[in-house]
Amino acid sequence: MCDKHGHQLMKIKLILSHPVQYQTPFINFLTNNNLDIEVCYRSKITNKMHYDPGFKKRIKWEFDLTKGHKHRFLNFIGPATRGRYLPITTDFYKNIFDDDTKIILLHGNKNWYNILIILFSKIFNKKVFLRDEPHFKSAIRTPIGIIFNKIYYLIINFFVDVFLSIGRANKDYYLSNFIKKNKIITVPYCVDNNFFNSIKINNNDKKIFLTVAKFQYRKGYDILLNSIKILNLKYKNNLNYEFWFVGDGETKKNSIKFVKENNITNVKFFPFQNQRQLKMYYKKSDIFILPSRLEPWGLVINEAMASSNAIICSDCVGSSFDIVKKNLNGFTFKTGSYVDLAKRIEFFINKKNISTYQKNSYKIISKWSFAEGLNGLKKAIKFIKNK
Repeated sequence: MCDKHGHQLMKIKLILSHPVQYQTPFINFLTNNNLDIEVCYRSKITNKMHYDPGFKKRIKWEFDLTKGHKHRFLNFIGPATRGRYLPITTDFYKNIFDDDTKIILLHGNKNWYNILIILFSKIFNKKVFLRDEPHFKSAIRTPIGIIFNKIYYLIINFFVDVFLSIGRANKDYYLSNFIKKNKIITVPYCVDNNFFNSIKINNNDKKIFLTVAKFQYRKGYDILLNSIKILNLKYKNNLNYEFWFVGDGETKKNSIKFVKENNITNVKFFPFQNQRQLKMYYKKSDIFILPSRLEPWGLVINEAMASSNAIICSDCVGSSFDIVKKNLNGFTFKTGSYVDLAKRIEFFINKKNISTYQKNSYKIISKWSFAEGLNGLKKAIKFIKNK
């Protein structure tokens, strides 16, 4: 395959565990912009009705996650599911290391299959691009775990040609693990900004605070609910604000119970929504909140910003280091502190006009897009050509 100038393109094989709703639009964008890329999926389970353990229910994405790009499904044995060890993929050479393929791009590295593919890539003289999510606050690490990580990256660095960072915190994490700066190239975590971009239609007199995620302990919804509780006690005679919780999961029942027991009347719960339906929630809301205890990135923040929402998130959220600008489009709060979160919410409750924050969100996210991702990949390709 050649580019518009007639130059031979370097074929890329992207290894993914399964089709992902966030990945598909970006892959299609790369394909439409003449990158020769083929995706090897280890499982097809997410492309049909399936049980999602995070949402604790069966869901089906509204569009075909494999449409619009070259792809194949790798062979496997055992259950047709996904997890730390599953599926048990049995393709280690066939369908991956053909003569035309020059680059193996892997998303995630600490799973058995990707580690083997990284090692085999060296044997078959393929270049390896590695894209992953970790940063200093993305997981709880023991001192022994930190030492193990440094040893791991010292070893894996020998086999990887380019580390594709998703943002600043991710890049700093690689640097701290002895990866040289010139081997780290940013391919930002992004969403289809045009899809989520819309004109606000909040006809409600109340300010709408929105949060979207799986109901899990690490998402910190109990922190947010405690913030709401203390704010409602302070503003009980003037509750001119509402909180919308969108999603499902293991902690949802306890969240609903907390709201009832504390007589909180300005919280509404909504079930899991597909992307098209989710757009309407972003469109009708004013401020987006992500109160996570641990969060590698948080692509819902990208979506909310593309929909011109002001942002509040915990200071452990990976995206906060790049696209949440203090007092420009929002604020961060100290992770785990419902008191600090309440202060950030209270600022927007009392702020009569928040349109500047909302407009700034859209301006910032407009420069954090698929185009920047494409440019990052082109830089990575140029880097290995010049080595």
